[in-house]
Amino acid sequence: MNGHFARSLRRFARNSEGATMIEFAFIFPIVLMLTFGVMEISLYMVSLVTLEGGLKEASRYGITSQNPGALSASDLAQVPTAFKATNDPRTEQIGLILNQYTLNLIDLNNAQIDTKTYDSFILIKDGEPYTDLNGNGQYNAGEPFQDIACPHNGVRDAPGTNSGATVGLAGAIVVYTVNYNWKVMTPIVGQWLGKPDPGSPGRYIIPMSVSMVVKNEPALSGSTFGC
Repeated sequence: MNGHFARSLRRFARNSEGATMIEFAFIFPIVLMLTFGVMEISLYMVSLVTLEGGLKEASRYGITSQNPGALSASDLAQVPTAFKATNDPRTEQIGLILNQYTLNLIDLNNAQIDTKTYDSFILIKDGEPYTDLNGNGQYNAGEPFQDIACPHNGVRDAPGTNSGATVGLAGAIVVYTVNYNWKVMTPIVGQWLGKPDPGSPGRYIIPMSVSMVVKNEPALSGSTFGC
C-alpha cells in the first residue's frame, strides 16, 4: 500500500500538465500592472506635452496686439472659467487657444490657471535691486534701492511683486502658469506613480505644472507703456 502511494506521489511530482497555467496565473497580474502603468504614464506624458504646447501658443498670442473682438457663443463655451473673469476679448482668446491645443485631454475648468504681470524680469526672482549695506543677504529698511517698477511707488518691491493686470499691458512681462492634478485611472498603479487624492479617498493623482514667461509687444491695441 505504501509502495503504491509512493509510486503515485512520484508520478504526480513528475507530471508537468497544468504547470504553464499555474505559472501564467502568477505572472499575469504583474504583466497587467506593468501594462496599465505604461499606458498611464504615456497618457500623462501626452497630456503634459499638449498642455505645454497649448500654453506656448496661448502666450504667443498674448504678446501680440491682436484684438479678436467678442467671441461667438460656441467659442466662448470652450473658454476655461479662469479666463472668463474679465470682459477682455484678448484674455478669452488666450483661454480658447489653450483649450483647443490640449485636445480635451485636460479639464481646464478644474485646473489652477494663474497669470501674473511684471514690469521687469528682475522683479520676478530678485525684486528691485538694492545695496546690501550690512551684508546680511536681505533688504533692510533704509538701504538704498532702484525704484524700477511701474508705477514708481517709493517703496522697494520684493521678489514676485506684480502689477495685477490679467494679461499685461504693453511691454509687460507676463508669467502664465497652469497647475493640474492628473487623476490616475488605475488605483493599483496610482500607489506607485501618484499620491492620494484628498478629494477622493482611495484614488490617486499626479500633479503637473507648466509655466511660460513672455514679454508683451511695446504697443497693445494702440496703448503705450510707461510710468
